Amino acid sequence: MSRKLFTAGCVVLILLGLVHLLGHYMLVTSQGQSDAERQLLAMMRANPQDMGLGFVRSMFDIVSGFSLYFSLSSFALGLLGFVIRRHAVASPGLLRQAAIVYAGSYGVMTGMALRYWFPAPLFFLALAFLCFTAAVATAPRA
Repeated sequence: MSRKLFTAGCVVLILLGLVHLLGHYMLVTSQGQSDAERQLLAMMRANPQDMGLGFVRSMFDIVSGFSLYFSLSSFALGLLGFVIRRHAVASPGLLRQAAIVYAGSYGVMTGMALRYWFPAPLFFLALAFLCFTAAVATAPRA
């Protein structure tokens, strides 16, 4: 059961990355739906600051970069989980240890989502957390 739950958590992470990538695309192509939103986006895109070492970025560049990173890191960690799962047969205890790391990380991220974000990422993060926590609970101790 642990292996299936771990796999389910990895699938959730890949789906999170893909769904968030759609949200990222909506962010970078958005022109705003109201005057206030258009003004906010214009201000975020304007006034680039020198960040040192020749890097000049606007607030929109920074937000877009973090958004893209979140999408790609979720996707990558889901794929990494599949690699770990594949090698767990040869290394007893590996799947449980990885599930502990994933459960801890996504537990913290679920808490962050409760405080700072909106329902879509909260749902995916909580689901991943539950899958990995259940994988830990059902995994044999090595």
